[in-house]
Amino acid sequence: MDPAGNDVVATLHWLAGLAPTRLTGTPDEERVQKAIAGRLERRGYQVSWHPFAFPPHIYGSLALHFGLALLLAGLAGAWPLAAGVGHLIVAFSFFSEAVLRRHVLRGLWPEVQSRNLLATLPAEGAPRRRIVLLAHVDSAFTGLMFHPPILKAIAKPPPSFLPFLKKQLLLPLVCVLLLAAIELLQTGAPVWLRVALCIPVALVFLLNAEVVLRNQVVPGAADNLSGCAAQIVLAEAWADEAPGDVEVVFAFTGAEEAGTGGAAHLARTMGWDPKITEVLVLDTLSNGELFVLEEGELFRVPIPPSLFQEARLAALDVGLPPPEPYAVPAGATDALPFLVEGYRAMALTCLDREQHAPRNYHHPLDTADRVDPDQLRASTRLAAQLLRRLGRP
Repeated sequence: MDPAGNDVVATLHWLAGLAPTRLTGTPDEERVQKAIAGRLERRGYQVSWHPFAFPPHIYGSLALHFGLALLLAGLAGAWPLAAGVGHLIVAFSFFSEAVLRRHVLRGLWPEVQSRNLLATLPAEGAPRRRIVLLAHVDSAFTGLMFHPPILKAIAKPPPSFLPFLKKQLLLPLVCVLLLAAIELLQTGAPVWLRVALCIPVALVFLLNAEVVLRNQVVPGAADNLSGCAAQIVLAEAWADEAPGDVEVVFAFTGAEEAGTGGAAHLARTMGWDPKITEVLVLDTLSNGELFVLEEGELFRVPIPPSLFQEARLAALDVGLPPPEPYAVPAGATDALPFLVEGYRAMALTCLDREQHAPRNYHHPLDTADRVDPDQLRASTRLAAQLLRRLGRP
């Protein structure tokens, strides 16, 4: 399989020309998916559509949870027990969303209709193995927190003596739980302690509320038209040499930037056998060095060892440096819902070591002309070899 025959950079620019942005649930998101469907149908893929409804604003959800926590803290002087119960509800709701990919309070946010596109090359008879590749089509909102100097400061790993800060949203969640304990137990905690516990909560609320109020969507060329382009050329190349007993599914998901909505829908509804299914996410394949992400918004979710080993061997096969693991400090990729549902899943993503994120991450400058073409080709070459290795007996 040689995806260089269908140049991934040209495919990226083709996708970028279809729509300037692709917010979850918009006609632009659907337009790009339909163009991909038409291209892969011509190569013999079976195309299917999987609609779902999802609240479109992850930043709105964060602002809702931690804004409500601040409001409850302000009411605690008059109604401490009610505030304590409210804080427990906020904590439970946020934990459910971040860890279990289930919504409680976020259900108050209006939903929009989105969809997943699946292009499948079925096996001949019962599949020995199923390989599912995912790349999200939608693009993200931006805000002050994604201004490069601010993002660099936010994403910088914490000092070694503060390991609990490696997951950035764990501290404000713990603060909400401590506020609940103070209120329910009526311990008479000093004002300075209550104020100190509210500071991390307020920071999360303000940064995310600013994104909501700004309401600006980015082009999302690296994140994640690069992954979509890679999947297209991989699919076209794979069609010429697919093993007969391997089913391959190329999924182009919606609502990833809204909180992995499309992947969560697939992981819960497709009924794929986890014993024979490998899940590979291609998300932002340029503007940095290629890493294997260790998922988990609040707690670390281990990378499946077999997939990680195959990724490193695939890199050596094609003469590239083996990708290192990287624990994400916040957020998630489409791999996390599959890990939650018991699948072996792993994401490949490029990160700039100085920025601690891809260059132009969630920024208006994430345009096709600013995507590093050499890194995109190298990442695609590694993904092609990894797909080949996963398909072997």
